[in-house]
Amino acid sequence: MWQSYIFGVDWKHEEKMYYDELPAESKEEAAEFFIDRKRDDVELVRVQFVGPNEGGVREFAHSPDSPFSPLKARRRMDKDEDVR
Repeated sequence: MWQSYIFGVDWKHEEKMYYDELPAESKEEAAEFFIDRKRDDVELVRVQFVGPNEGGVREFAHSPDSPFSPLKARRRMDKDEDVR
């Protein structure tokens, strides 16, 4: 059975600490996701387990700066991109 968890991600930008949460199957997967998509001026500090992903509506922390590069944004799965 596929199980998803929520992991807290502490990251640093210009000596300021920020916190966001990511859904993932493991701590390693959450860290890998963050590292692969982060901007070059962002540093991953820590990944910690928060709890199981309940699957409901969850409000994530909104950091003043997005840690992710706009060029590495994820594709939207709720829209069919091939429809014209």
